[in-house]
Amino acid sequence: MSIFSRVNEKIEKYPEGVLFSCDDFFEKNISRTAVLKSLERIEKTGKIKRVEKGFYYLPIKSIFGEIPISSNEYIKKFLYKDKEKIGYISGNNLYNRYGLTTQLSNLIEITTNTRKNKKYIGNICIKFIETKVPIKRESIKYLEILDILKNLNKISDGNITENYLKMKKNIEIFDLEDSLELLKFSEEYYPLFVSAILGSILEEKRFKKVQILKEKIAKKKTFFKLGIKLKNTIEWRIK
Repeated sequence: MSIFSRVNEKIEKYPEGVLFSCDDFFEKNISRTAVLKSLERIEKTGKIKRVEKGFYYLPIKSIFGEIPISSNEYIKKFLYKDKEKIGYISGNNLYNRYGLTTQLSNLIEITTNTRKNKKYIGNICIKFIETKVPIKRESIKYLEILDILKNLNKISDGNITENYLKMKKNIEIFDLEDSLELLKFSEEYYPLFVSAILGSILEEKRFKKVQILKEKIAKKKTFFKLGIKLKNTIEWRIK
């Protein structure tokens, strides 16, 4: 069977409207150039559509014509690679998911470990936030929470103290292991004020690590000016 036929046959197995990469077709003993030329030939027939270099999809056909690929499907390629998580949605859409704002944005922020330029699909702009924190499926729940704590005073149409209390409810249900993981990530990768916010939330659990953190923060001569006013926030140098 020719390389063109093999590529064409594999394309048939993809559902309509699902993004696939030219990397999916590269195999041992098969010329990459031949694969790329085959995809180019098939694209010219109109059978597949190219979203951007190296990425294609089978268009969904309806009585009104072809339906372009959805923004959600396109965004997936920046969140997963070979079924592994490589990014997560942050920014306004994350805050909305946690009930901290009613706003949804056409600007989709995705946090990844690699620097990327902005992408556009339809009226959606995708902006990438580079982080040094290793992104893994099991760590994302911690990173989402810490990102929110880091940006509590930047969330539009939200009251910072109310949002602090909402996040406190989310964090208080964590067990010892999860709480310690949160503390570890905050101390290793986030500004000190994030650890202060987290410490003020976890203080009631009386973890030894939280007490050590509190003693460290108490030595600061200045305050973190965030606009949160609660009983114990002053002790954590938060105003």
